[in-house]
Formats: sequence, structure tokens, C-alpha cells
Amino acid sequence: MNRIKHNKLKKNKRLKGCLIIISIIIILIVLFFGWFWWSMKTSHGKAEKDRVKYSKECDTITFITEKPSITIGKFHKTEIDELKFYIIRNNSIIQDTLIKYKITKTDDYLYTNIPFGKFKKSDTIIVETKNKKYFTISNFHHYAYLHYGMFGYLGSHDCRFDDENYMVNGKSSNGYLLKEDGLDNVIIPAQ
Repeated sequence: MNRIKHNKLKKNKRLKGCLIIISIIIILIVLFFGWFWWSMKTSHGKAEKDRVKYSKECDTITFITEKPSITIGKFHKTEIDELKFYIIRNNSIIQDTLIKYKITKTDDYLYTNIPFGKFKKSDTIIVETKNKKYFTISNFHHYAYLHYGMFGYLGSHDCRFDDENYMVNGKSSNGYLLKEDGLDNVIIPAQ
């Protein structure tokens, strides 16, 4: 009888030991996931604060060096096979250039870039088509691109050109210059 009691006590001790080990493992798992969730939440909050802070910093960049992309559409190919670009600063032409394109499709979109390697963010770019439609492009910006890893925000950033957010003919645009939006009369200052 003593032996049976002794075996029961031994089994109870093993059961208690197993339950304690399982409990410790469950607590460690819960603590790990709790820490992970807390880390993600605080990372998200820090990212939002940093986005505002670094966007202000990035907006202090004064020169555009990225050659912004534009799309010219709803023109006949003979109307846009030559485009003249002007940089206007303080009501004066700083630089101009004529670009000729080889367009193979009759009525299609022309995807191109503003051909100037460097200009001020405050400059206005004028695009003139062969049939004298004009587009004024202005209000260029940079924004903070935050770096993320597998577990959230890494705490670093770089400044990138906002390639799809500027003004075309005084209206917010994503870089599309459509024939019906072109201006017929734009005063281009003397050089």
C-alpha cells in the first residue's frame, strides 16, 4: 500500500513538474508575442512622427535633379513629335531645349521626362507642343521615404522626389498633359 501511495506521489510530482514547465513555456510565448505587438505599435507611432519631421526636412531641398516624368496624351503624333521645354525663373528663361521624338503609333501617349538635369524647385517648366499648346508645370516637392523591415519601421529615411504630385496649368496633377488641358496662350518671357 505504501508502494502504491509512493507511485501516486511520484506521478503527481511528474505531473506538477510537467504542468510547471508547460506553464513557463506558455508564459514565455505570451510575453514574446506581447513584446512583439508592443514593438509594432510603438514603431508605427514613431514612423508617423518621423514622417512629419523628415518631410519638413526633405522639403528644404532646393534643386530638382531627378528629371520628372510626364505623359503627353490625346495628341496626334505629328503634334508632339517635337516638344520645346523652358525653365522659367523670376520671369526669365533660364534654359530651353527642343526635343524631337520618333513616334510610331498614330494616337497614343508619349512617355518622357523633363530634359533638364537640374533646376530649382521654385522654377516653372513650360512645355510647348508643335501646334502651340502650352503646359506650365510647377510646385515640385520631395518627401520622406521611411525604411521598413520585416518587423516594421527601421528608424531611417531618405528624401525622394514626389514624381506624381505637382501642378500643371495651376491644377493638381499626376504628370499627365492632355490635349484638352493645354493652354492656347502662354506668355513666354524673353531670354
